[in-house]
Amino acid sequence: MSVIRKELAHAAMSRSHALIDYNIHNDIHKRHEFKKQTLLADNSLTKDEKNYAINWITKGYDRNKIIENSGTRRICENCNQKCLATLYCEFCVRNYLKAIGHLEMLILII
Repeated sequence: MSVIRKELAHAAMSRSHALIDYNIHNDIHKRHEFKKQTLLADNSLTKDEKNYAINWITKGYDRNKIIENSGTRRICENCNQKCLATLYCEFCVRNYLKAIGHLEMLILII
C-alpha cells in the first residue's frame, strides 16, 4: 500500500466540490455522483488516494442521506433492516448504543 498524500486528496475533494453546477446537480445524490466521478477522473491521485477521497465524501453523503431521509435503501446483512447509509447501518449503531447504555448518545442520533 502506498503512502496516501492526504493534503492532495483533500485538495482534489475541494476541487470536485467547487466544480458542482447546482442547476444541474440539484440534489445530494447527483452531487455525490458528480464528486465521485470527478475524483475518479483526477490523474494527480493514486488509486489509494482516490479510494481515501471517495470514502471521505461517502461518509458525508451517508450522513446527509440519513438527515434528509432520502435515497436508495439497502438491506443490512446483520439486522436485515432497510437502511440508508452505505458504509454502516444506522439501526445497528442505535442497537449497539442501546446495548452499552449510551442513551444520551442515542437521543442525539434520533
